[in-house]
Amino acid sequence: MFERLAEIVKDYNNSNRGRAVLQEYDMNSGKAFILCIVTNLICQVHEKIQQAGELCYIDASFSFESLNTSITLFFTSYTVRALPFRLFITSDELEITLEKAINLLKTILLPYAFFGHGPQVGSMVFLTDDLSAEHNALELC
Repeated sequence: MFERLAEIVKDYNNSNRGRAVLQEYDMNSGKAFILCIVTNLICQVHEKIQQAGELCYIDASFSFESLNTSITLFFTSYTVRALPFRLFITSDELEITLEKAINLLKTILLPYAFFGHGPQVGSMVFLTDDLSAEHNALELC
């Protein structure tokens, strides 16, 4: 399964539709499954929407129950609605996994991410669920 997914990620990265990065699950080494995706729409939001540098909402309430994975979505506010900001899919919601996912996500964000603040700085304010793992991972990143 992971070999095929790695091929899909490679094809996606070569398609000019966005960028993705994959960390394969490995029970022996304790590596969690992480898939980070930044679509072209997400790149446009980062580049053109001022709120991208100001406010980021994090919602980890989605999941693929049949695959036992969690989907974490990032949004920023806009006049009409929330706009997608970035996303990742993980095999768990442990602090160490979320920290690794955020750091992997930074590797595929473009230099103008967060309305020019860059991937290392990010938005000024992050709003999250009341999960200590999310809070701690953001603090570490």
